[in-house]
Amino acid sequence: MSNATSTQDRFADLNGVQICYREDGSSKAPAVFLIAGLGMQLIEWPEDLVDRLADDFRVIRLDNRDIGLSGRCGGSFSEIPSGFSWTGSSNVPAAYDLGDMAHDVLALADHLEIGQFACIGFSMGGMIAQILATRAPHRVTRFVSLSSTGGDATITADEVSKELMERFFLPFPSEAEAIEAVVESNAHFSMGLMPSQSPQNLQLAKAIVCRAVDDGGYLRQALAITSSPSWSVALTGLTIPALLLHGDRDPCIDGAAAQSLAPRMPQATFKMLAGLGHWLDGETCRYCSDWLRDCSSIKAH
Repeated sequence: MSNATSTQDRFADLNGVQICYREDGSSKAPAVFLIAGLGMQLIEWPEDLVDRLADDFRVIRLDNRDIGLSGRCGGSFSEIPSGFSWTGSSNVPAAYDLGDMAHDVLALADHLEIGQFACIGFSMGGMIAQILATRAPHRVTRFVSLSSTGGDATITADEVSKELMERFFLPFPSEAEAIEAVVESNAHFSMGLMPSQSPQNLQLAKAIVCRAVDDGGYLRQALAITSSPSWSVALTGLTIPALLLHGDRDPCIDGAAAQSLAPRMPQATFKMLAGLGHWLDGETCRYCSDWLRDCSSIKAH
C-alpha cells in the first residue's frame, strides 16, 4: 500500500466524535466509502485504488474514530488490560464496538447528504462494511470485504503477527521507534511486497507516524473488534452484491471463514488471490475497482 495524499482533510462532528475524511472524484458520481482496518489511516489507501475508483465514483476515505486525525475516545494506556485476548475480550470494558464504528460511516453519509452508497473495507474495515450492510441494506448498494472475516471478529493471526500488532498498543518511547515498528509491520503483512529496506516503506511509515499520535486508539480499536458479537446470521439474509477478497498467504486472518460464508449469501462472490498477504496490492486494487464498476454498469441497465 502506498499513501494517497492528493486531497485535503475535512472534518465532521458525528456521534460526539470528530471524523476526518477526504473526497476524490465527482460529487455527482455514485458514492463509495473506503473503510480502513485496525490502526490504519486514510493516507494508507493505495493511490492506484483511489485513482481508479475516482474515474467513476465519488470516493470518500475516512479515519475511523480513534485513529489518524479523527477524534480520540480516551487517552493512552500504560499497560495492556489483563483481560484482552484476540479470541475475545468480553471481560474488558470497551469504549465502543464495531457497530458504533459502522454507525460513524452512516452518519458521515448523512452529513454529506448521500442516500445510497457502496463500501470497500479492509480487514477490520471489512467487518465494519459487513455490519453496515446488515444494518442499512436500503442504503448500502454493494460492498467489498478485503482480507477480512466471515461475519464475526475472529482474528486467526500467527504469533509473530500478534506481537507486531501488539507493539502499537502502548506509546513508543520515540518517533524513531514508532517509524521502525511501522516499517517492520509493513514488511511482514505485505509478505515482502514492501521490503523493510525499501524507500517507499520508510516514506509511508514516516507519513503515518508524523501525521498523528496514537493516544491509545489502536488498542481501543482492538478492544472494539474483540468485544463485538457475531453478525454472520444477518449476512446470510442480505440480497445485495458482495465481493469477499482474500490472500492465500494472509498471516492475520484466515480466508476460510469468508470462503465458507460466500455460498450462504445469495449474491456474494469469493475470490482467493495467490501469494497475497494481509495487504492491498495492484491486483487487488484492479479486481476490486473492476468489480464495483461492473456492478454499477449492470444496475444502470
